Amino acid sequence: MTRICPKPTHMIGGYAQLAYGFNYYGTVGSNRDEFIMIRKMSNINWLDDEGRDQVQEAKK
Repeated sequence: MTRICPKPTHMIGGYAQLAYGFNYYGTVGSNRDEFIMIRKMSNINWLDDEGRDQVQEAKK
């Protein structure tokens, strides 16, 4: 297993999702293993246009 420590700034832009879980079968808290799965999102919907129609109508 390869361990990684991704920076939060590397997660910006929809290029990755972070999902993690702890191995509760191991030892106490500080010695538990952390599993991380990173994958690229296939479809990103930022909802940028939501609410913009109402603003444009008010300006007319």
